[in-house]
Amino acid sequence: MDYDQNYIDASYNAQDLNEQFIKDFIRFRKENNLTQDLFSKYSGVSRTKIARIEAGMTSPSVLSLLQILGPIGYTIKIEKVKKKNLYISD
Repeated sequence: MDYDQNYIDASYNAQDLNEQFIKDFIRFRKENNLTQDLFSKYSGVSRTKIARIEAGMTSPSVLSLLQILGPIGYTIKIEKVKKKNLYISD
């Protein structure tokens, strides 16, 4: 079994990952033809909270993500990050 195929690139820092998450979140909503209001109605999470997530003003909790994604047939997944080999010279 090739375990490397289960890894994602670790060249991102937390801020980069957050920015990518926001872009993916917005793209996901739009690809599914959902307005923030409709997304809110399906999920039970306020439109204001969804707007704040998309604007980068707040980070969603895991529970919020599950509430947002669950009713439309999605969930979140944890992926292992590939560790970089560090060369330390003396």
